[in-house]
Amino acid sequence: MSIILAMHIMTHLLTGSFILSIVLMRYEISFREKIVLLGLTSFLGIVPDLLGNRYVSPWSHSIAVMGLVMVPIVFIFKLLLEKYSYIRLYLCLAGSVLGHILVDYLGHGVHLIYPLSSEAYTLPLIYLGDPTVWAPMLVGVMSFVLPMSLGRRRVLHIACAGFMVIYLGLKLAMLMQLEQGLPRKFTLTPQAAVQVYPLGDNQVHKLTDFWKMGFDIIDSQRRILGVLPVPGGSIRLDLNLIYAMKGDVVRSHSGKDGLENVYRMPPGKDEATFEVSGESRYGPAGEIVARDREGDARYFIYKDGTWAEEAKE
Repeated sequence: MSIILAMHIMTHLLTGSFILSIVLMRYEISFREKIVLLGLTSFLGIVPDLLGNRYVSPWSHSIAVMGLVMVPIVFIFKLLLEKYSYIRLYLCLAGSVLGHILVDYLGHGVHLIYPLSSEAYTLPLIYLGDPTVWAPMLVGVMSFVLPMSLGRRRVLHIACAGFMVIYLGLKLAMLMQLEQGLPRKFTLTPQAAVQVYPLGDNQVHKLTDFWKMGFDIIDSQRRILGVLPVPGGSIRLDLNLIYAMKGDVVRSHSGKDGLENVYRMPPGKDEATFEVSGESRYGPAGEIVARDREGDARYFIYKDGTWAEEAKE
């Protein structure tokens, strides 16, 4: 098992346990009972994945379905755990299951409200396994297990929860910055698709990679890939191409996790591509300086929704 996968699983295990540690913070609970309850919520935290693949069993990651399924299940546990109110038990036990779904929602596509809608939804903020998310939850759970005053425990939980909220808020700000700023930075057609996502498979190699957001711009005559690091950093371009001819931008729901898949359909098999070395904008118009494989300069002018090559002396 890879370290990333182990941290992914740990995130789901800790989500339910962290919720339980907050909800039952004020209760006088023996160490043994704490371990039993944490084990139960940890198990429920991975139940959606045990019920089936998100593609085959979309209901397993639906808050609508699983929220209702947990109603009778929590009632059964209420008969065994009489000293806790039904509402608190539902928050802990159902919260573990629904917390798994919401964490997945922040990492990849889930059929959030199936069967009301079969569409997959996501708010791509984190790469699942991000220690910036599970490490604060681990601290909160440990403060619940270890003997500690209620006041100190409350401060730790507030600090951990506040840290995660601030972190996710920063990632959301980065996502909005890219979605709104990239169309202003680059000259794009109305058909252009701007996709923003946390760095994923084969892109995360160190801790700071979790704090970056990647983007992919697909347009009829352009393809731009890049990364935005922690807030305050500058955009790094990994790919900036212009195509000699216009292709079709195709959108379908055949992407990973059932999300929208956007790609460019080239007009021919061996079309010419050029590396963009400079770009300027003049209102709705634009001009690009690119280089061909021999290193010679090529000039393109944007007019009426199309990039056309222009000869310059």
